[in-house]
Amino acid sequence: MNDLGKAFTFVFKDPKWFTKFLIGAVFMVLSIFVVGIFILAGYFVQVIQRVMHQEQNPLPDWNDIGAKLVLGFKFCVVYLIYLLPIILLYIPVVLLVVFGSLLEQANITEAFASIYIILIFLIIIPYSLFLAFMLPIISYRFAANKSIGEALDIGAMFRSFRQNWQNTAIVALIAAGIQSFAAIGIVAFFVGIFLTI
Repeated sequence: MNDLGKAFTFVFKDPKWFTKFLIGAVFMVLSIFVVGIFILAGYFVQVIQRVMHQEQNPLPDWNDIGAKLVLGFKFCVVYLIYLLPIILLYIPVVLLVVFGSLLEQANITEAFASIYIILIFLIIIPYSLFLAFMLPIISYRFAANKSIGEALDIGAMFRSFRQNWQNTAIVALIAAGIQSFAAIGIVAFFVGIFLTI
């Protein structure tokens, strides 16, 4: 990673960055209706592609929304496949709660559910960390070929990780830091609203 500062400053070098951010914010609001998620994911993939091609202004224009939607949908399918083990582990918890309420055996099923949740957290936490570290490689592999199969090629992904583990770790840690900072910002925003009221 030659210039870490570029990861934070390249956005503001685009002459239309503010307009692009405002349009992105509109799609963020539209994420409530799900469709915005796919468009933003497609935009994210296009940013990666433009950085890979070393384009002067990596922020794409907000034209051709249909292409962004399709690209984002495919990327979300990839991520959902990687999340599938976590989703499958939660299904028994839901079933235990439902059967417990139907059979009026709430105490027993709550005990089983509690034990099961503790056990699956021992699996989910390491898997989530693994996924966070692999997400830069998954994103890169998908962006390079726009192929779901390429992004799901576990062997190639591990080879890429072995060759670039330091850069991948740095990107994953920066992403985690930014997400944590964003979460603090959201909490501060709602606390600010509450105090203002």
